[in-house]
Amino acid sequence: MVFDTITTEEKLFNFEHPKTYTNLGIAVGMFAFVIISINKVYLEFDFIETIFHPVAVISFIAFIASVFFTMFSKEDILINYTGYLKITSDEFIIDKEKINFTDIISIKLSVDDYEGRAKNTHSSIKPMYSIGVNNFVTISTDNKKIEKKIQVCSLRETHLISDFLAAQIVKNKFPKADPKQLIAIFSHNFKKTEEARNYIADQIKSNKIKTVEGLLMMNYSSDEEVKELRKKYNIN
Repeated sequence: MVFDTITTEEKLFNFEHPKTYTNLGIAVGMFAFVIISINKVYLEFDFIETIFHPVAVISFIAFIASVFFTMFSKEDILINYTGYLKITSDEFIIDKEKINFTDIISIKLSVDDYEGRAKNTHSSIKPMYSIGVNNFVTISTDNKKIEKKIQVCSLRETHLISDFLAAQIVKNKFPKADPKQLIAIFSHNFKKTEEARNYIADQIKSNKIKTVEGLLMMNYSSDEEVKELRKKYNIN
C-alpha cells in the first residue's frame, strides 16, 4: 500500500473557488454600507449614494450566490507533495527509510478523512466536502518519532489501511507497542472477527489489558454474548 505524504496550507485568495467571492461580498458590501451611512449623516452627496447603493446590492447578491456554491464545493487547500509512505507486511517505508514493525514502540493512526467526504460543518459559508488530507500516521521507535500527513482518495482506502495494519497486529508483529494503542487501530467490524478477539483475549490473559476493558474492545452485542466470550476464552 502506497500513499502520498503531504503538507497543506489554506489558500487565502483563490478566484477559482467560490469561498473567495463570499469573503469579498461581505467586505465590499460592508464597506459600501459604511460609506452610505456616513454620507447620509454627514455629507449628503447624491452621487455617493448613486455609486455605492448598486455596489451594496451587487455585493449582497454575489455573497448569497457564492454561499450557495461554497456549500457544494470541496475544501480550498493547497497540497504540497513531500514524498511517500509505503506499508508492507513487515515494515513502513517512508521516502526509502525502512522502519520494521518490530522496532516500533508507539503507533497512532488517524485515517478517517477521504476525498468527497461530507464534512460535519455548521457553517453554510464553509465548503461541505473534504479533499481527504486530514489523515495522520505517527510512528515512534527508541530513537526517533515520525509524523506524516497523508491524502486518502476514497472511503474504501480508509478501511484498507486500518484492516491491513490490524491483520499484521493480530500476527504479533508489533511486540514493543502498547496493545491498547494497537487495538485502537482496529475498525468496528474488525474487532468482531475471530482473529481480533483471539488477539484481545491473549492480551487479557497476559495481564496487558483488564478483563472488562478487553471484553468491551471485542464489541460484543449482548450480555449473552459476553457470557459466551468469557466461556470461550476462559476469561473470569
